Amino acid sequence: MRACRTLNKSNPRCGFTLIELLVVIAIIGLLAAMLMPAVQKARESARRSSCLNNIRQLALANHNYLDVHRKFPSGWVEDPANPLCDFDVTPFPEPITIPQGNGQAPLLIRDWVMGPYWSWHSFILPQMDQSTLTIDFRNLKTTPTNWNLLHAPIETYVCPSASLPSSRPGGLGYSSYRGNMGGWTSTDPNAPLNNGIFYVNSDLDDRDISDGTTNTILLGESQLGGFWGDNYGCCARWRDDQPSFDGHWTGTGQAACSTTGSIHFFSFGSSHADVANFALCDGSARSLAKNMDGQVFRSLCTRNGGEAITKEF
Repeated sequence: MRACRTLNKSNPRCGFTLIELLVVIAIIGLLAAMLMPAVQKARESARRSSCLNNIRQLALANHNYLDVHRKFPSGWVEDPANPLCDFDVTPFPEPITIPQGNGQAPLLIRDWVMGPYWSWHSFILPQMDQSTLTIDFRNLKTTPTNWNLLHAPIETYVCPSASLPSSRPGGLGYSSYRGNMGGWTSTDPNAPLNNGIFYVNSDLDDRDISDGTTNTILLGESQLGGFWGDNYGCCARWRDDQPSFDGHWTGTGQAACSTTGSIHFFSFGSSHADVANFALCDGSARSLAKNMDGQVFRSLCTRNGGEAITKEF
């Protein structure tokens, strides 16, 4: 109720009391607190849809490459007789922060060792409508012209939900997506390696996918795909000794090379709470639950394992 104070009969002055104002402010704050989760959920849903659309475009670009070259792009290309050295990406203006679930502290990436070879992201640039990025694959990526092109940020290569700092290490363009390298079993020394789609010097077409294009993953989302010009950002794989989703582990570079940082490997995963986005080899795109059966996920990662997928995914 408004409180009125009459100075004279012709000009009464009315207003709200302090208590009434405080009550109104408290109600507005409560309503805002109730609405914010819904607003954040709607924003994340839009970002996730945009991320899935990026996956569709990447799948289409790979199929256009297949139509032109009669094969999918290689995961990366290297000459075993002429190995090249890795090198450190510097500087890191701020660490790349990767959120971790289950109450764990965020993962901070402060260094990055880049591989010397070109990844499949680089090979499909014409199909991604990036015709101005004319990389000369005959020369090293560290040559001035090529290195300058690697600084180009490509919006379609980055999931909008990804937690990446705007200050890009070394000025390089990020990537959120990795190709499928396959499903590896560490306990079986005779288990086939590179039974996915993308790996070193891979040279596959759709006839090599004997498990069926609708049952084989082409590429998928990762918490950090690294940089689109880095062969260490090429791929992810299922392993029985690593988490199926949102895994991270490190490796070291070649002993003969002068790198000081670590090679960072990431499994498939995402910044979404419960799903990660994937493209199948038939060109379709869909979200997969992170709590899906591990063996079903492994079967989707192999192109020629002959596994019967008896559960929905």
